Amino acid sequence: MFQIKPTKQISRSVKKKIYFCRRLPLALLFFVPFAIPLIFSPSISASEFSSVVHKTLEGFEVVFSQTSQGLGFEIVGESLLIEKKRKKISRMPLKVSSPVKKAFLIWSGEVKEHNENAGQIYFLGPKNKEHRITAERLWKKNSTGILYSALADVTAYVRSSGLYGVKNLASDVVNPGGKDPFSVAGWALVAITEDRKSDSTHSVVFLAGLQALKPGETYDLPLTPYLSKSPLKPGSIGIIGGHGRAGNGSGNLFNGLAVSGQDDWDGSAGKFWDVDLFQLNLDTNNVEVNGEMALTIDPLLQWLYPLGVILELRSPNKKER
Repeated sequence: MFQIKPTKQISRSVKKKIYFCRRLPLALLFFVPFAIPLIFSPSISASEFSSVVHKTLEGFEVVFSQTSQGLGFEIVGESLLIEKKRKKISRMPLKVSSPVKKAFLIWSGEVKEHNENAGQIYFLGPKNKEHRITAERLWKKNSTGILYSALADVTAYVRSSGLYGVKNLASDVVNPGGKDPFSVAGWALVAITEDRKSDSTHSVVFLAGLQALKPGETYDLPLTPYLSKSPLKPGSIGIIGGHGRAGNGSGNLFNGLAVSGQDDWDGSAGKFWDVDLFQLNLDTNNVEVNGEMALTIDPLLQWLYPLGVILELRSPNKKER
C-alpha cells in the first residue's frame, strides 16, 4: 500500500544523529567480518583499506518538467507479488483535488530473456475499461535475468479521481525453488495536477530510468541540472523503485539530510515495491540549499532498483525570502 512518510520537524544535527545511529549497527555487519583480519594482519597499507563507495546516480531521463501556477502531483501504485506468487491484476484508487494535466504509467519486472511483452501492458481505468499500452521508453539491465523498467503517457485515460490499475505485467520466475521466486513486479501511476486558480508558483520535475544499486555503496542524484532557475523551495519528493524490504536500513537523503529518519526502502507498496511521497517541509535555517539540490540513496544492506523521482518545488513564503 502506498504511504506518505512525512519529515519530522527536528533540527538538522538531530536528524543526522538519528540517521547515523540507525546506520551504525547495520554497517557493523559489513565491518566486523573484515575487522578481525585487519587487526591481526602483520602489515596492511592504507591503499588496501577504503571507505564505503560513493557514486553519482546516472541514467535518468526527464519525463516532465514545468513551472506554472498551482502545479502538483499524486502517485499511487502496488506490487503484484504476494508471497511466492504474482497476481495478474492490480488496482489502486487515485485521488486528485485538481484537474489532471499529465499522467504517466511506469512499471517494472524481471524476465528470463528478451521478451517483447515487457514493453506492453493493459492499463485499467474506471468502469473496468482496459487499454492496451505500449511503452514509449524502455530501460533494461542484466541481472539474474533481464531487469526492465517501462514508461508510457496515459494522460488520455486519466482525467480525474478513480480506480486505476494494470493487468498482465511481464515478470518471470528467476529463482525457482527459492524463498523469493520473483525479484520485482510492480507499477505506479504519476498524475501531475494543475490548479489554475492558485496564486502560488510551483515546479514539478519527473525523472525516470532504471539503476541497480549495490549494498555498501551510496548514490547521489544531482537534481539542480533538471530544475528551473527560479528561486523555488523544495516541497515534496516522490520516489518509486523495486526490491526494497524492511529491516535493511536503506535510507533517502535530501541535501545530506535524512528525509524521514526511518527505513525508507521497506516495501511500502507491497513485496519488493516502494511508492513513497515524502513531505520535505525543509526549514531554510536547517537545510542549506544554496541553489544546489541532490537526492542521496543509501542501500546499506540490500540491492535497490530506483525507477522514478518526482520533485515538487514551490515559491518561497515571506519568511523564506
